[in-house]
Amino acid sequence: MSREDLDKIGPELQVKSFWFYHSDGEKTKLNWFLYEYACKLYEDIKYSHIKALSKWKSQRSDVQIAEFSAYFAKRMRQSVDNQLAGLSTGTEIDEEYIRDYCHTNTRRENEAMIEIASDSWVGLLDTCVTCPCRCVSERYRRSEFFDRM
Repeated sequence: MSREDLDKIGPELQVKSFWFYHSDGEKTKLNWFLYEYACKLYEDIKYSHIKALSKWKSQRSDVQIAEFSAYFAKRMRQSVDNQLAGLSTGTEIDEEYIRDYCHTNTRRENEAMIEIASDSWVGLLDTCVTCPCRCVSERYRRSEFFDRM
């Protein structure tokens, strides 16, 4: 699938919003934020030009990359909660999150994934600064976006 084709479809159709909740009570702003992060991560992995990931990406379908992105985003929940509770000074992107899902990755692939995950995180937060939804500060409130999908 070409970049143009994916742009028409959008990453949100690769990463499924329903992967981020099991019941209506889990349709929270934090879960929406994590969904948005998964979409950003998917796109950044998919179009990364980091050589260390060329083979990794060629061995995975778009769906598999989307599933990894959703898994990784959901693993970030604890890091977000720890930071907001004052238990840590920043959001931690842990290589363990990658190793638990991609057991056969090389060290270079994991380092590349951490770089992309970090850049995606910063990119999403940059967007969130101007967004009026306040998904992180109002993280336990219901998000209407899940119902719109």
